[in-house]
Amino acid sequence: MIKKDKNNRKVQVAVSGGMGSMGQLVTEFILNSEHYDLAGIYDPLNKSDNFKNFNSIEEIKADILFEFAPSDKVNLNLEKIDTSSLNLIVGSSGILETTLSQLQKNANDERFICVIPNFSIGAALQKIFSKILNDTFPDVRIEERHHSGKQDAPSGTSIDLAQSLTNPSKTSNIFSDSENAEIDIVNNINIKSLRGDEYLAEQLVYFQNKDEKFNIEHIVDDRTAYLNGIAYLLDLQDELKGFHYGLESIMSERFNI
Repeated sequence: MIKKDKNNRKVQVAVSGGMGSMGQLVTEFILNSEHYDLAGIYDPLNKSDNFKNFNSIEEIKADILFEFAPSDKVNLNLEKIDTSSLNLIVGSSGILETTLSQLQKNANDERFICVIPNFSIGAALQKIFSKILNDTFPDVRIEERHHSGKQDAPSGTSIDLAQSLTNPSKTSNIFSDSENAEIDIVNNINIKSLRGDEYLAEQLVYFQNKDEKFNIEHIVDDRTAYLNGIAYLLDLQDELKGFHYGLESIMSERFNI
């Protein structure tokens, strides 16, 4: 894996939204790495006293940029950087279809653009296995549970999963108990959302056919779980080319799943 360039220089990594929860997680990982240098962060609302602050998104100079800007800023940020030579790993939610389409056009064999709704390897595997199971177990419903600080419901991960699956109708495989929960229907799939301090991030997918039931549950106990996916992407940086959506697409391609 290439972690230094031809001049034996460490790969330079910048983080947009560097003072947010995911931004700080990645920043700390880069600072503690032997293979990468932190080029700096861009976070117009929160400056760091410890490392370089870029004053604008256009000012960023790095080999790889992690984009964790909030959903109300990310599309504008991506419009400004999509013509640069930066390799992009985007972890923000709220990306518009028009922005995604433009990112796909801008990716090429000389740079990679990865849009990763969830950096958990477990969540990626859950999606891979769910798509395999869906052929045999056509009736699907999803329950997602997150900490009380997560305001959006259903979660972006559950919406993304529902859109990748099929369900006969919105009245099949519904939740009978919805107390203290929000119920939404995405792609004919019922999604039950729970929020509480006892959760960090959990997702349970219920499958069934007329003869059997099969469930897949994924639980994140600590935010450091997301570092596994981040490290996985960085390790593959010399192999990545073009546009990729979802960690599971990269894993499926690599392992021929």
